[in-house]
Amino acid sequence: MANQTAFSKASGMRKREIRKTVLDNGVRVITERMPFVRSVSVGIWIRVGSGNESAESNGISHFLEHMLFKGTKKRSALEIASSLESLGGYLNGSTGREISVFNAHILDEHIETAVDVLSDLLLNPRLASKDLDLEKSVVLAEIRHAKEDPEEMVLDLFCQNLFPNHPLGFFIYGTESNVAGFSQKALLSHLRNQYTCDRTVFAAAGNVEHERFVDMVTEKYQPQCSTPPSFPASPLTDDSQRSFKQEEDSLQQAHICIGGKICGYDDERKYPTVLLDVLLGGGMSSRLFQNIREKYGFAYSVYSFTDFMAETGLLGIYMACAVDKVDKSIELIRSELRKLQKNSIADNELDRIKSQVKGNIILGMESSARRMRQIGENESYKCQHLSLQQLVAKVDQVTPGDLVEQARQFLDDSKLTITILAPK
Repeated sequence: MANQTAFSKASGMRKREIRKTVLDNGVRVITERMPFVRSVSVGIWIRVGSGNESAESNGISHFLEHMLFKGTKKRSALEIASSLESLGGYLNGSTGREISVFNAHILDEHIETAVDVLSDLLLNPRLASKDLDLEKSVVLAEIRHAKEDPEEMVLDLFCQNLFPNHPLGFFIYGTESNVAGFSQKALLSHLRNQYTCDRTVFAAAGNVEHERFVDMVTEKYQPQCSTPPSFPASPLTDDSQRSFKQEEDSLQQAHICIGGKICGYDDERKYPTVLLDVLLGGGMSSRLFQNIREKYGFAYSVYSFTDFMAETGLLGIYMACAVDKVDKSIELIRSELRKLQKNSIADNELDRIKSQVKGNIILGMESSARRMRQIGENESYKCQHLSLQQLVAKVDQVTPGDLVEQARQFLDDSKLTITILAPK
């Protein structure tokens, strides 16, 4: 083991027991002990996603995720599925723009089984030809299903328009033609060249002992690591306004997504940006919900969302409305954004959204899965691990002026991307 680090963070009545060890091969092992629970959440976090792909390989990370569950050299697909389900736990995987995660949630007494199964998935995949053909049909059906969901489709189109000609704008599932053409050789090459030790974090939260967990990972997870190649990408400098409209025969309503680029994951501006997101569209008490739905009745659903990545991020606003309300709805959204940029936010409104955000943080700390996600994601982006007390302090430090400044920086009219999916 190369080195070990301990974090003993005060968090109200309890300290967060976060510990980290870097193995000799570069894999980072991080744990958070929660002795008051009987469960453990375990995950392998790898800094690989659709943002690491080329136009020709787009979708391969997501397809590989599917294929890893189809069988290993010592387990069939059924044995993988039942390995933790039979113990009352679960096993899952997900692929994003910059991170792929393979995770398990089990009773603490079965942690070794979880480490063994997760390691087996990534180190010994079978990738058999017959499974390849079968899973292509599954993923192609998943792509077609996504295209039939107008909400999912407009959000994907929005990302594509926000990051034009850049891998971060790629559809995570890939294209149908790419998926149909993926070979066993291409999958193995992607696994060996991209899923490397320096990009890997093994995380666990719950009733886990750090040293024992490190020993398990050292024994079970021994990949052959290489230096990953990188794909050249377009610079993230285009902030010009863009407006796009796509028409579909099957739609009854128009679906709208408006937003812009924001700061990255490890940026102090993240905290006022999170509060800005909640202020705009974080629930039924938010400004957009109260105005667009409650006051004008233009939409059943309206909300905002953020996604923080390594060097950038996005803040978007989604709503669905009748076709004849599209222009008015867009103007209402823009009007709210302009108000934020011109007027200070009242202290009582800021206090309300701060309470909402802090409540979400504190409630999330009661879940071993949420804590594992937090430390795994933080470590993947090489960020500082903060105590609950420190996180709450970051929220409390945000001023009304900070929110106005973020709105001006990220949501000015000249920087907005507007995507509309509407009936023909």
